[in-house]
Amino acid sequence: MNRRFALAVAVVAVLAVSAGCLTYVNDGGEVANETLDAEPPHAYDFATDRDATINLSTGTQYTAVYNVSGVDEVRFYRQTPYTGDQPFEFEAFRYQFPDGEVVNGSEFRARGGEIERTPDETWVRFGDEMEGGRMAISASGSPRRFTTLTYVEGSYAVTLPPGFSTDVPIVGHVSPRGYEIETVDGRDRITWDSVTSGSVVVQSYRETDLLVFGVILVIAAIAAVIGTAYFRRQLEELRERRRQMGLGVYEDDEE
Repeated sequence: MNRRFALAVAVVAVLAVSAGCLTYVNDGGEVANETLDAEPPHAYDFATDRDATINLSTGTQYTAVYNVSGVDEVRFYRQTPYTGDQPFEFEAFRYQFPDGEVVNGSEFRARGGEIERTPDETWVRFGDEMEGGRMAISASGSPRRFTTLTYVEGSYAVTLPPGFSTDVPIVGHVSPRGYEIETVDGRDRITWDSVTSGSVVVQSYRETDLLVFGVILVIAAIAAVIGTAYFRRQLEELRERRRQMGLGVYEDDEE
């Protein structure tokens, strides 16, 4: 019996190790050039003076431009509550050299750069001749609840889609504090002078959504009033039945 149990434990251990190795092999390696060379949803803003410039859209993708001057590599990952760190997936990679030349992912690799994915993160490593440039990516994200880790330290800017705002509490939220909001070309832009750790969170809403929220609140209030009236009516009917049955009813007028 002990021999069978030991054999079973050994088999489970081998399967676990094999699964871990397979996970590393499947999730690791370079990101496909087709993914990196894809066209971004809109043009990247390489002219920004911010260390991180994020442009949200009403679609399912956003764009981000990072100043990678003085940085040898950038680790992209996302945190999950149960499985730990996971690789952050992006596409439409572009790199701008200090002289203004922009290359895609394939050319970036050809000139000495590296982009590889492990089970825990996606690494971008810059070649010896890539000092002082900017990196741009496109990834999935919603303006109603946008979160990004601080992949690059420094000044940040997040531009909301047209018609979106964060002014109303509860439905609108911005973190970390110490931000400013300005309107640029009819769009709200949230800026921070310095973000060095943690994450940036922007919860916004379309201004027309406030009407929907108002209707929902009115319906909830009406339902609460109707429910309260129905409960009181049921309570009165119960008291009347107790009186008819000769049971005691404790009321103020019976004192």
